Amino acid sequence: MAQARVGVRVADDRKSVTIEIGPVDGPSSPVGLDLDQLTKVINLLGQARQRMLEGLRVEPLAGKTVETIVNPMWCVQVAQFDGSLLAFDHPNYGPVAFALPRDDVTEIVRILSAHLALPTMQTDKPS
Repeated sequence: MAQARVGVRVADDRKSVTIEIGPVDGPSSPVGLDLDQLTKVINLLGQARQRMLEGLRVEPLAGKTVETIVNPMWCVQVAQFDGSLLAFDHPNYGPVAFALPRDDVTEIVRILSAHLALPTMQTDKPS
């Protein structure tokens, strides 16, 4: 696959972005997007990534370094199945939600309850 050059520039008024995608050694055509259009592109890229991962072994998250969002807006609801819906408003991707089966909810509650039983530590950043 040929190498690509990708650039994104946010407008000074932060109401639009310009995206350029093209070959490293060739011309590209800039495309302007507003926030809704950009969000749609992000969702479409996420769906494409999900399709690319189909059939591949996905490694467990335990022990991996992951992007951390401090104090995100979140919501928990009883799901329309035997479990819960956990949603976050991710600043990069917009709202994302996870439908968690009851067994996973039980495990999360167990882990978080053990965490709350620990002495309180004063820190500004997650560890």
